[in-house]
Amino acid sequence: MEKKHYMCTHTWGSDDARDKVVEQSSEMTDADFFGLLKTDKAEVLQHWMGKDDFFFCHWYAESEDAIYEVLEAAGFNDVIVTMPNEMPRYVTSEKITGEVMPNPFK
Repeated sequence: MEKKHYMCTHTWGSDDARDKVVEQSSEMTDADFFGLLKTDKAEVLQHWMGKDDFFFCHWYAESEDAIYEVLEAAGFNDVIVTMPNEMPRYVTSEKITGEVMPNPFK
């Protein structure tokens, strides 16, 4: 199955869940993080987290279900709420092609 780009909005199930995950991941490297959240069907490509209630991940996955499966295997489905949105238009300044951008409404 072909993979597509997804932007996921995540939020913590509780402050206690947030504190526990942040503490458990305090020694985690970026390589550890991306390795934990990767299978043949779905992987995190980018991650943004601040001090607000919401944080965000860019996924490359076959489906929303594939994302949930990775989160479940990592033990995150019990501590975060996730809303994946498929993003048919994915462009990046790191890879400029000069091609017409996809129309997400087609």
